[in-house]
Amino acid sequence: MLVALALLFSQPKRADAGVIAVTEADNGREFTLSRGDIVEVSLAATSGTGYTWQAVPIADALARQVGDMKFKAADNQMPGASGHQVFRFSVEESGTGSLEFRYVRPWEKDTPPAKVFKILLIVK
Repeated sequence: MLVALALLFSQPKRADAGVIAVTEADNGREFTLSRGDIVEVSLAATSGTGYTWQAVPIADALARQVGDMKFKAADNQMPGASGHQVFRFSVEESGTGSLEFRYVRPWEKDTPPAKVFKILLIVK
């Protein structure tokens, strides 16, 4: 019974058929996907701090970003308020690779990122 529950909770979260919803809580996780799936990554951000999540370029054709990043503001809609940056990726090819994001201030070139988010994709 415990093993069945562990397997149930270790599976990727599916928002709808073919869309995998990923949040900061999934940092470091491994996801098994099928070609054609969409990975939607939602990461908390505060726009007023100057920090922004930036996707690290993907070296192979495993996945490609679909559209531009979208910012979903929190309920209070105040300038500089917290919200989530949402990125969408289409899984194109079979194989193994990672998606990595860095929380940086773009003008601070020699400063390490404040946070790093990375997941492993296994595409069958």
